[in-house]
Amino acid sequence: MCHSKKQRGSMLVITLFVILVLAFLGITMINLLSGTSQSVIYEVLGARAKFAAQSGLQRIAASAFPLNSPVAACNATVSSSAGLPQGDGLENCQYQAACTTTAITKQNQQYNYYRFVSTGVCQAGDIWVSRTLEMDAFEEQ
Repeated sequence: MCHSKKQRGSMLVITLFVILVLAFLGITMINLLSGTSQSVIYEVLGARAKFAAQSGLQRIAASAFPLNSPVAACNATVSSSAGLPQGDGLENCQYQAACTTTAITKQNQQYNYYRFVSTGVCQAGDIWVSRTLEMDAFEEQ
């Protein structure tokens, strides 16, 4: 009987220890899952912002190099201030693209140097993500 009276409180201590360990494990798992979901949101928004920037590059490049027309000098800025069309995967995204043309002479040959820059921005709640793309082109005169 003496031996069983000494062990009565030890189960309570072990139970409290197990509860504390499981609580810490639970909190750690919640933090890990929360961080993972945040990184997925940033990754998806980053891809969308990149595609929006590519849309801007394509639009501004098409104005400098129109089909079935001569190449035009380009010193302009275009944007999707009203946003991109809904339903195409780029909801809540916008872009701003710019083009500059510089005349260059190299070895007595004239060239036009085109510099295209486009920035896409996407938003989801209070999270904003942007991506900037650049493209260069030369045209021999």
